[in-house]
Amino acid sequence: MALGSVSVNKEDNSNGDFTSPECQFLFIGYAGKNHGAVLYIDQTTDLDDALGVNASKMKTCIEAAKANAGTNWTAVVMPRGSAGEWKTAFDIAMAQNIVCEAVVVTDEVTAQTDLDDFATAIATTENEFGRSLFFMAANAAPSAESWGDFIAEFETLQNGVASDGILFVPEVFSGWMGTVCGRLCDESVSIADTPMRTQTGAIVGLSTLPNDKDGVPFNMSHAKALNDARGTVPQVYPDYDGIYCSDGMTLAPEASDYSVIENLRVVNKVKRQVRILAIKKVGNRELNSTPISISAHETYFMRPMIDMSKSLTSNGIFKPSEVKPPLDGDVTINWTSKTNVKIALLVRPYNCPKAIQAYIGLNLNDGV
Repeated sequence: MALGSVSVNKEDNSNGDFTSPECQFLFIGYAGKNHGAVLYIDQTTDLDDALGVNASKMKTCIEAAKANAGTNWTAVVMPRGSAGEWKTAFDIAMAQNIVCEAVVVTDEVTAQTDLDDFATAIATTENEFGRSLFFMAANAAPSAESWGDFIAEFETLQNGVASDGILFVPEVFSGWMGTVCGRLCDESVSIADTPMRTQTGAIVGLSTLPNDKDGVPFNMSHAKALNDARGTVPQVYPDYDGIYCSDGMTLAPEASDYSVIENLRVVNKVKRQVRILAIKKVGNRELNSTPISISAHETYFMRPMIDMSKSLTSNGIFKPSEVKPPLDGDVTINWTSKTNVKIALLVRPYNCPKAIQAYIGLNLNDGV
């Protein structure tokens, strides 16, 4: 008669939480203090103590981001001793596994090669670490220029660059890029929302659009020219108080799905989570070419979209989630050999009104 035995093993079904880098930005650039340090800041941080009492583009950018983000806003900051050292700091950040959704280079862009370097860093980071992130950068504020010259310089810098991972912001006033950062990290909305959204209020810290060297105020013709050049700009609505933001434009090529930042952000979030789910299946024969396995794993890899599709209704108003619920067929699994499998996923964002036209008619029927 055999001896009795009992063993109990634990199972890991990959139902835990994912690391969430969304809305945490890494700021890199010159500041007056803490050169070479890695600082973790929030709304309570004294920026004079962290970055020095003297003015710097980094401090101005972060002050604007703090003012326009939510209560629970956090960021990572890597001050440098001089401008142009972002690459060294970025490499250190990646080697130290610093978690971030975006990298904000606060030193001004002066040549198109700067944008090319950002695009290279994005590709290298994904190839080497499997990380999906985007860059934000700006040109110099037009302190001694006309709007025409400022627009021409911005158009020249971005012309021909094709990278959906770069937001190149025309620094219409000092701190504008930080303002855009804050709106992208506003906790009252999601990563699927455009910074154009007016319901979350006007931008904080500016009530009047700036003037150029000739005293000409920034107007909507200037905004349109910069927006046509793929810039994210401040804008106003006549007879409606406040200054607002245009769409978050990337340097994606014409007709790209990722010309606006909200589309890139939701897809990057899915990419991060699907990558983790895929790693957990390497060498696991539960993922195989049988119909029952394929069906089960289509649901398994659908999890990020399912989690991101949880909407709510408040006071009778439907508040959409980050993406629509996935449909049958939105995840497909194909085996190309006995050991290689390809998984295709379809992410469905909600429509978003950005140009609204209203038509008003009369009913002159007096009922007689």
